[in-house]
Amino acid sequence: MPGREEHRAVLSLCLADLVAGQSPPHNVVLIGPRGNGKTALLNWFKRECRRSNVDAVASTPRDMADVPMLIAELAPPSRLMRLLPRKVGVPTLGSAEWEAPAGAPASLARRLITRCRKRPLAVLLDEAHTLDAAVGGTLLNASQQVRSEAPFLLVLAGTPGLPAQLAKMDATFWNRLGSGRLGVDRLTEAAARQALQEPLRRHGVHITEDGLGKVVEECQRYPYFVQLWGEALWQQRLTTGATTLTDGHVDAVRGQVAARVAEYYQDHLRELEAGGLLEAAAAVAPPFQRHADATATDHEIDAALASTGVNAAARLAAKEELNRLGYIWRPPGQPPPITWCAGIPSLMTHVRRHHASGSVETS
Repeated sequence: MPGREEHRAVLSLCLADLVAGQSPPHNVVLIGPRGNGKTALLNWFKRECRRSNVDAVASTPRDMADVPMLIAELAPPSRLMRLLPRKVGVPTLGSAEWEAPAGAPASLARRLITRCRKRPLAVLLDEAHTLDAAVGGTLLNASQQVRSEAPFLLVLAGTPGLPAQLAKMDATFWNRLGSGRLGVDRLTEAAARQALQEPLRRHGVHITEDGLGKVVEECQRYPYFVQLWGEALWQQRLTTGATTLTDGHVDAVRGQVAARVAEYYQDHLRELEAGGLLEAAAAVAPPFQRHADATATDHEIDAALASTGVNAAARLAAKEELNRLGYIWRPPGQPPPITWCAGIPSLMTHVRRHHASGSVETS
C-alpha cells in the first residue's frame, strides 16, 4: 500500500498494544475525500489483526442502524454465552436475558469487556460519516469504558464530514485523539508511481518511464484514478501479451479510462447540483488550479464565495457542505490558519466548464 506509511505506522503501533493485551493510548479516525483509499487501509489493517490473533470486526453504519443492531453486531449473545464461565451458564441463561434495552450503552460496554478479556478486539467502521448520532454516541461512550478495562480499539473512517458528525456524538472523543486523527489525501508522485508499478512487476510486467510519467500526470495521484489506470493497463497487457508497457499502450487505453473518469465526474456534478452548490463549487475552484498541489486559505475561500453575492450565513453553509462532500476539505491536525485542499483537482475544471455552460447532463 504505497504512500500510506504514516497511517500504517500508527495502526501498527495500536495493533502491537492489542497483542500485548492492552488498549492503545487512543482510537483512530481516518478522514479524507472519497476515493483516497480509506477502505483499502481498513482492509489492510483487518488482515494484519487476524494474522496477529486479534479479532477484527469490519462493519458499516448500515449494520448498526439502531442500538440493538449495534449490540448484535459487536457483541452477539451467542458469542458471549460461549465466553462465560461454565458456572454462570445456568439453565435460565438464554438470549432473552442478554437482550439489552434500546439506548443502553452500559450493556454494550459490559458485553465488549467480556469479549475483549478473552481476546483483543478491533472494530473497524467504514463510512462512519453516515453513522446515526444516537448509535454513535452509544458506541463512543462504550469504547471509552471498554478501553479502560480490556484491550480494545475503535477505528473510524469517513469523508471530511466525519468530524461534524462526531461532534454530535461526543466532542471530547474527537479532541482527545491527538495522533489518532489522520488525513488520507492524494498520493505523492513517488507513491503513485509505486502503486502503478508494483502490481505489474509482481507479474513480470514493466512499464516504461515515458508511459508511467503520462499516467501519473493524468491521474493527478488520486488513488481511485490510479486504480482505473492500473486496471486498464493490466487488461492491455492481457490483450496484447506485452511484458513491457509503453506510452503507446497508455495511449491505447486513454479513451477507456477517460470514459470512466467522466462518469465519475458526472456523479459529482449531479451531487453538487442537487445541493444547489454548483455556483459555489465553481467560485472556489481557481485558487486550487494554480498548480497540482495548490491549497487555499480560509480567506480565499470566503472571498470566492462572497463573489457569488450570498450573505455570510449562506457562505458558511456552502463552505461546510463543500467540505462535507470532500470537494474541498481541511486535513485534520492543522494549526491556524486553516488551509483547504482540493478533493480532486481535475474535477474543478469540469465543474467550472459545466457551470459556465449553464447545464449539467442528467442522463
